[in-house]
Amino acid sequence: MVNNPRWPWITLVVLQVLQLLTLVPWLGLAGLAFMAFGAPDSEKMWQPWALALTIWSYPVWLALAAAGSWLLYRYRWYVSAVVVAVIFTLPLPAAVVFIFAGDLAS
Repeated sequence: MVNNPRWPWITLVVLQVLQLLTLVPWLGLAGLAFMAFGAPDSEKMWQPWALALTIWSYPVWLALAAAGSWLLYRYRWYVSAVVVAVIFTLPLPAAVVFIFAGDLAS
């Protein structure tokens, strides 16, 4: 019988709590995403649609990353499971930190 290390499980739970917390600022961004259609005839262009759909797909990507991480964890690929969770967890909090750090510097 092989002992399962506890660090991957704890790390995945912490990262997924952070993912859930990133949905709070996402709600504001999701509402603002439709401002991309504010210009005349912008609904006929592909760029506003790409922006809005990219922002609105964020929870789907989080759900897929969570499912993939736990599937990798289930098959004992612990490092891969944590890497997948980190890749989808840290970009939004890092962006928020850089934005606030830039505001404080100016």
